[in-house]
Amino acid sequence: MKFPEAQRRAHEEIDNIVGDSRLPTFDDEEALPFIRAAVKEVLRIRPVTKIGAPHYTTADVVYKDYVIPKNTVVSLCHYAIHYDTKKWDNPNDFDPSRYLDYPLKAGAYAAAADPNERDHFDFGAGRRICPGMHLAENSLFITLASILWLFEIKPPLDQNGVEQELDVSDEAYEEGANTLPKPYEIRFVPINQERVKILQKAWAEAQRDGFHLGNVQVDIEGVVR
Repeated sequence: MKFPEAQRRAHEEIDNIVGDSRLPTFDDEEALPFIRAAVKEVLRIRPVTKIGAPHYTTADVVYKDYVIPKNTVVSLCHYAIHYDTKKWDNPNDFDPSRYLDYPLKAGAYAAAADPNERDHFDFGAGRRICPGMHLAENSLFITLASILWLFEIKPPLDQNGVEQELDVSDEAYEEGANTLPKPYEIRFVPINQERVKILQKAWAEAQRDGFHLGNVQVDIEGVVR
């Protein structure tokens, strides 16, 4: 909405790879590099938390003109890293194309010895890095791909049917450690009715039969059958 070119490219990629006859699956992931890049850009521009989990320094650390004593509590400042203009051009813009040269999952870049090779720091760093990063990244991929397969996301309309400007600035988010948006309105417009029917059928089948999480059969609540 605020950056329509990103949504246009995402729709184009999904239309070319997935088409109208089925929902996206994890088998499509390698063929959807822009969607994968969009997941990384979401995590960069609006990290889940504003600061990382606290760590203790295990020894005195000297960094430039700063001395950080042993046993000091330190935390990553995600915003300072993710909006660093030395690494990212126009960091306030939502631009998934900046991640097209990062084809691997976040875990692969987190294992790099050079922090400059990281894609983002949303999951933290070091030995206490988020153990749920793989689940989070996979969930974001399939959710984003499925939503964009079915819908065009548009700004709200006023009483006269005119599209309203959507605030995506820092002021649109709650104060606190986590990145939570304040209440807002947007429109989800189905791309076509054929896709709506496919989703309705898939939902009915999932309610009746459950679905697979990897090789595990679960019900609609995610409980193993």
